[in-house]
Amino acid sequence: MVETLKNLVIPVLTEKLKLHHSIYRLPCTSEFLEELVSDSLHSVGYTNDWKPNRSHSISVDMNLDVGPSFSIKSGVYDDQKGSLTFSGSRLGKHKTLEEMIKSINDTSADYYICVAKRESDWSTTPTKSQTKYYHVFLFKADVINYNAVWDTKENGVFFMGSEGLSAKIVPSMSHQLWTTVSENIVGSPVKLEI
Repeated sequence: MVETLKNLVIPVLTEKLKLHHSIYRLPCTSEFLEELVSDSLHSVGYTNDWKPNRSHSISVDMNLDVGPSFSIKSGVYDDQKGSLTFSGSRLGKHKTLEEMIKSINDTSADYYICVAKRESDWSTTPTKSQTKYYHVFLFKADVINYNAVWDTKENGVFFMGSEGLSAKIVPSMSHQLWTTVSENIVGSPVKLEI
């Protein structure tokens, strides 16, 4: 399904990002990105249940009518390290690390679509005429395993690391989950030029 979705959705998403940047200079993120992905999926025959209600549901942003669920993320691509970094749920409502990890595992979507940018590709103040670059990752969620050993670092940050994957939960950010994963695990991105 990953390759099928890449082949069908990415050309449509590219055109929708061009429309976004005909109006906006800033990168497309959060609910705006979710809507573009939802519309792109609809355009190629994958109806889904995404609604423009600014929902901050945990992990799952939309379900296809044919079954699989998706988490849509913006992120940062480091091509020198071959890694993708993205943020996840805020887990502050859970009292213990064990409850946080259980929540991450219990609410996982089936697939991730991450539309990342390389910091070096974007000016801090983008112009209308500046070419915009995105790197699209589409991968099965189960390639990311949060069940490794977690440690507590300074400032109460929880941290885990395994081959090609690291994650942290940052208390000062409402216990937000941050994940960095290698291309060896999630595959190489498709580069978009807008």
